[in-house]
Amino acid sequence: MPIFKLKKENNNIEKAILVPAEKTTLELEAHLECWLENSPWAIAQEPLLIIGRQTSATQEEYGTIFPDLMGLDKEGNIVIIELKKGRTPREVIAQLLEYAAWANDLSDDKINDIFTIYNSSGSEKSLDKSFVETFETDDFPSLNQRLRLFIAAEEITPSVSKVCRFLRQVHGLDVNCIQFKIYQTDGGEVLINSEAIVGLEDIATPKKTVAHRWDGEKPAKQIIREHVIEFVDGEKNKIFSPKDISQLILKKYPSFNKNTVSCQIMSDSVNHTSRHHYPGGEDLYWWLEKGKYRLYDPEKDKTAS
Repeated sequence: MPIFKLKKENNNIEKAILVPAEKTTLELEAHLECWLENSPWAIAQEPLLIIGRQTSATQEEYGTIFPDLMGLDKEGNIVIIELKKGRTPREVIAQLLEYAAWANDLSDDKINDIFTIYNSSGSEKSLDKSFVETFETDDFPSLNQRLRLFIAAEEITPSVSKVCRFLRQVHGLDVNCIQFKIYQTDGGEVLINSEAIVGLEDIATPKKTVAHRWDGEKPAKQIIREHVIEFVDGEKNKIFSPKDISQLILKKYPSFNKNTVSCQIMSDSVNHTSRHHYPGGEDLYWWLEKGKYRLYDPEKDKTAS
């Protein structure tokens, strides 16, 4: 939809006409990033606290990534904003989800570090003080309870909007697509029009796979043993970790205490140095090194046991 300016004739408001403002050719991506950094409410139509710009993440599993803008909303949720010049390429969705996977693992300490680096050349306010001032509240919430994802571009293509709407309405991801257009009047005044292409739809509750609840009727030790056997799948020398086994168990028994897994495996490891702390252990596993085990082989391991 075009933006109109009001053109008066002889300064007579009643005879004024609406004239379409001319769309400008300003370098949208470079300018828009600065404008939104200074006016983040224009993204979500609510206050946001920007905590990072082109934040470098170099964790091994993600490589080096640079989210354009990172922020927090009033509930402490992380907001990731990706800006694109012109039409949105299909790759922007994969890029945004990669940022989301990285941000989802951020601890409170890491979020504070990101803010400190971003704010290093500005004021010396801490994150909690900046949060309280921005949102005019006395409470500093728990951070990163939920992710909010935004794509902002001159043109949101149908393919990108379709996928983002699917992620939002079927898989419950808070994904938003905002289309920005910049106009300039004859007098040099810059006008910006924003339109939510995706974001007004309800966010679906993610579908959950059917899982059993562990009611304690089956001993924890037995559950752990069953899932170790499932994991090694007949390979006597296959190495496993407590994390491998707990991930398997939690898929079936989401209420199972994963901390029990490590203790029980140590208890049932013939040669573990901490076995004496866990009475009642059986000779089931063989400890290789920190966090690594295999099945106990009485013939192979009898001299060391």
